[in-house]
Amino acid sequence: MDKITIYTDGSCHGNPGPGGWAAVILHGSTRKEISGGMYYTTNNRMELTAVIEALKTLSSPSDVTVISDSKYVCDHLANVKRLMCNPTAKNKDLWSQIMRATIIHKVKTRWVRGHNGDVFNARCDALANAEADMIAHEKDIRQAVFSALLADHTLSAEELAARCRVHITFAEKYRAQFFSGR
Repeated sequence: MDKITIYTDGSCHGNPGPGGWAAVILHGSTRKEISGGMYYTTNNRMELTAVIEALKTLSSPSDVTVISDSKYVCDHLANVKRLMCNPTAKNKDLWSQIMRATIIHKVKTRWVRGHNGDVFNARCDALANAEADMIAHEKDIRQAVFSALLADHTLSAEELAARCRVHITFAEKYRAQFFSGR
């Protein structure tokens, strides 16, 4: 079994609000960074999403150490099966994805104090915050494109860019999201 170390972090501007997640995946001398975000979410959901997305990158069963500054993740990951039996547990949809991953991978956690000089924890924090910042910054653009598409769903990306006075890349991005249902 490969030994993998995964650093994760989640960020949310407002709780709920625009959020970001990030992971740094270490396998020997190989380092991979992944990140993403959501428009309306919570910090805990972003913390869990970081773990899920990192585990999805693994191509074979692995011995994984997840390092996080989230007590929520570290405290509950070891007892995910018991958590799933709790009818009042929050974020069960995400915990169930993690539970499925623990069938494939041997997963343990290690808590690290946030903002305490750990290079990879700091990198995850920066990536997650950048994702949340980007989503918050693009909120008005996204709303303008979605509103225009609600009024006329036949608009092309070029027409949207002109109508909403946004760069074509934003029009393409949010037009695609509008039609994908994300």
